[in-house]
Amino acid sequence: TSALLAVRTDLYATRVWCQRELLTAKRAGMPVVILDTLSRGEDRGSFLMDHVPRIPGAPDRGAAISAALGRLVDECLKRALWARQRDLAEAEGIVDVAWWAPHAPEPVTMLHWLPAAPEGDEPLLVLHPDPPLGPDELKVLAELAVTAGIDARLEITTPRGLATRGG
Repeated sequence: TSALLAVRTDLYATRVWCQRELLTAKRAGMPVVILDTLSRGEDRGSFLMDHVPRIPGAPDRGAAISAALGRLVDECLKRALWARQRDLAEAEGIVDVAWWAPHAPEPVTMLHWLPAAPEGDEPLLVLHPDPPLGPDELKVLAELAVTAGIDARLEITTPRGLATRGG
């Protein structure tokens, strides 16, 4: 029931509390939107700020704020729809999903989920909303799974990907 609109300034990515609020939001599955208001740029960003929608903050600040708030509402509605789809699929026993990820998995969220992953030899299906991850992103997540001892049991896909394979 929470959401985060992060206003990214030149120093936002380097501030401990800013990083912590993004990390907390992502691990809690909260919708996050970033409004970019960089003026000079950054020496380095933060990987904690990846995999979320971004809205440019210039040239019309009022329009940018409205666009960011509108996108945040859209993200909240997407999460509600995703949760409802999960509930319906689980009630019908349509597919065995280990993790209904509310957004595309990434190292930060995978590391949070992996300790709770079911044990055993059964395949682990991670389902997330479209768009699908790219091959290099999937490779990095597979490497994380290997490190956690889950290697070949993990499949990460979207509902569209699941439908195309006949599942």
